[in-house]
Amino acid sequence: MMRTIRQGLLAGLLAGLLTALLFVVDYGPANSLHGVAHWFGLDSQGAGKLVGFLLILFLGGVFGILFGTVAGRWQPALGRWLLTGLVTGAIWWALVVLLIGTGINHVGLSFGSVLYSLVPLLVYGLLLGSFSYQWRWQNA
Repeated sequence: MMRTIRQGLLAGLLAGLLTALLFVVDYGPANSLHGVAHWFGLDSQGAGKLVGFLLILFLGGVFGILFGTVAGRWQPALGRWLLTGLVTGAIWWALVVLLIGTGINHVGLSFGSVLYSLVPLLVYGLLLGSFSYQWRWQNA
C-alpha cells in the first residue's frame, strides 16, 4: 500500500511538473502561473509566477497520492488508469478552480478561462495515469 502511494506521489509530482511547464508556455513568459496563484489569492507582481509553479507541484503531489490510493488496489489496466487520471484532473479543476477560485476569490469564469484551466489539468490526469501505469507495470 505504501509503495503505491509513493508511486502515486512521484507520478503526481512528475505530471505536475510537466503541467506547470504547460502553464509556462503561453502567450507571455509564464504569465498563466499568475492565474494559478490567483486561484488561492496568493498572486503578487513579483512572486506570482513562482508561487503558481510551486502550487502546481504541491497539488500535483497531493492529487497523485489520492490517485495512488484509489488506483493502487486495481490490476494495471491502461484504459482504467487513464480514465481515473482524467477524473482526477477534473476533480482538481472542480475543487480548486471552481470551488476555491470562484467561490472564495471570485475568479470570473468565461468559456475561454474554463478551457484554459481545464485542459492542462486534464492533461495532468492523463500523464498521471500513464506514468502510474508504466511504473506499476514495470514493477509487477
